[in-house]
Amino acid sequence: MNKITKRLSPIALFLTCAFSQSALADVKVNIDLSKAEHHYAKVKMALPASTQASIDLKLPTWRTGRYEILNLANGIREFNVKDSNLIWQKIDKDTWRITGDLSDGVDVSYQVYANQLGYRTRHVDDSHAFLDASGVVMYTDESRDDKHVIQLKVPKKWRSVSGLKKGRNKHQFIAADYDLLIDSPIETGINDFYKFDVDGRDYELVIWGKGNYDADQMVEDLEKIVSQGDTIWSDFPFERYVFMVHATSGARGATEHINSTIIQRDRYTFAERKDYLSFLGTAAHEFVHTWNVKQYRPEGLVPYDYQGENYSNLLWLSEGSTSYLQNQLLMRGDIMTSKEWLDHLARRINSYLRKPGRDSQSVAEASFDKWISEGGDYHKNHSVNIYSEGFLVSWMLDVDILEKTGLAQSYRNVHDILYKEFSIPKTFNDQDVRNILKRVTGEDYQAWWAENIDGHAKPSFDKLLAKAGLEISYGKTDKTKAWSGIATKADTNGLKLTSVEKGSPAWRAGLTTDDIIVAVDGLRMKDKDLTKRLSNFKPKQKVTFTFFRRDQLVTKTVKLGELPAGKLKVQPMADASEAQKAFYQAWTGLAFPEK
Repeated sequence: MNKITKRLSPIALFLTCAFSQSALADVKVNIDLSKAEHHYAKVKMALPASTQASIDLKLPTWRTGRYEILNLANGIREFNVKDSNLIWQKIDKDTWRITGDLSDGVDVSYQVYANQLGYRTRHVDDSHAFLDASGVVMYTDESRDDKHVIQLKVPKKWRSVSGLKKGRNKHQFIAADYDLLIDSPIETGINDFYKFDVDGRDYELVIWGKGNYDADQMVEDLEKIVSQGDTIWSDFPFERYVFMVHATSGARGATEHINSTIIQRDRYTFAERKDYLSFLGTAAHEFVHTWNVKQYRPEGLVPYDYQGENYSNLLWLSEGSTSYLQNQLLMRGDIMTSKEWLDHLARRINSYLRKPGRDSQSVAEASFDKWISEGGDYHKNHSVNIYSEGFLVSWMLDVDILEKTGLAQSYRNVHDILYKEFSIPKTFNDQDVRNILKRVTGEDYQAWWAENIDGHAKPSFDKLLAKAGLEISYGKTDKTKAWSGIATKADTNGLKLTSVEKGSPAWRAGLTTDDIIVAVDGLRMKDKDLTKRLSNFKPKQKVTFTFFRRDQLVTKTVKLGELPAGKLKVQPMADASEAQKAFYQAWTGLAFPEK
């Protein structure tokens, strides 16, 4: 058995399994999209025979890649069982129990309302359908391991694309089991389609929606990204990979799948360099997930429990390390320049310095609580993020490993070991990761882990950057500017506070979210941004803020603080040593950016 077969037995199974219409264990699913303008899909399922007195047909309550309960069964209507001798009853929000003689199999049908584009679960309209099985196809515990045959009925001229193997016709797909089906979404409709190959592997790009993208350039850069996979991992766990892109309005985000990804962006965010680089960063992020999450996952996430939360204190490694490693692909593929990388680091550092939640929650706690994380003002003041703070501790580990091994090993080697030794169905825990770190460096990471993963990480950015010949700068000036700690947005009555930084001057004065500022120092607020108004004041100056709270007029005095007047930048040291330059190159894959 070859390496790919060992690591991804479901894919190996469906790639080698001949399609048989008469197979007794097949679950047959027909999805009718012929009348899509009202966002409806009609699903018919034929389930295999069962010797049990009853079966429970379930729709997942969340989807992979999004650690949040979504209650997907809210779009199911008109459930029916074909055999009138069988009795069915809905026993909870996403379970239908069918009772009776099941020896001849069970045929069910139901309607799906599919208008959740931004959730990346299901969306059907007159131009396309995006179908993640978690929001469309039900399963039973008994049929979860069975082969699934998906047949679509679609309007003429629609093209259907998926990471799944094609069946007997261009709108039929085959999955070895339900777990593969749920991790292989289908995009069908009017779309643009491109194929390319890199190092003997096949890649596809399908784009739904019009926008200011250059598809040929997109293909060229995706080729560069995928060619860098072996700079981190020892091999590739797929023979074919599909990039799905939605150029649309309103929906934004992306989700990884076993040999495909779905990326959603505003249709006009592809042309500008910073926007396009953001898109490529997302593509690289999801491609990294092909290994990190889809091949190796921490305890608590294998096998997936589709009906409830799947807890882990290592989601920072699953997501934050992916955010960190995506840049390795971009830099080593000559897509992201040193200047862009240093700008990216500067934004990360500045965001962390302006996040009081770093003293309230650890990345391990944030990982466990991801299922109930809501973001917003409270999150910033009392929480950290598995993506952003997971990025930072991954950076800390990378620098530490490079230093301890004389640039011979890096954090990339840690992830390759996880891939080679802990691929699904195996899992890993905190101790396994610490053991790998000790193997790579020869040193124990128990204390480091307690301080930075289970505790509140306090990275020394000056030291981290100095190892690579870099430093933080606020420009040529040493001036400071007045600071209140308030973020606002325009409101019909004034400026509405969207957040107040914990411990800031405004926080200490008693201002809070949703207060509506109407005057500063007795003068009406006409600016749409508080920053411009505060530029008239100096640090440590006392300023009165007049605002509405619960429709009552309130006045508070704020003693302004100070911040550096310049923008935080990461730049090369003028006198960087050859050792520091070598460290930078080993770290990024790029030549040191001479000042």
